[in-house]
Amino acid sequence: MSQQVAEYSAAQIVDANKAAHTMEALIGRLSYDENFASHLANNPREALDGSGMLMEKEAVEVLMATDPERFDKLCEALFDLVDSDFLHQMVAPSCA
Repeated sequence: MSQQVAEYSAAQIVDANKAAHTMEALIGRLSYDENFASHLANNPREALDGSGMLMEKEAVEVLMATDPERFDKLCEALFDLVDSDFLHQMVAPSCA
């Protein structure tokens, strides 16, 4: 883990670990559940919310800061399973 861990509270570290576990679960589910993968491709926010896999932005940011190697590995695995359109939908504003 990064030396930046001391900058965060224990609760923030716990939330970051939950985000990592959620990313791991997402990667795992994408590897076997074609219906979920299709739903995720068509409506990422709804699919993640419906599966209980939404992550708090702050938790992901803490994960990036405290364990960048783990975050990078998770992202690499995720990016191998999704296309760039998915990524664009994920960062698009949720309200129009």
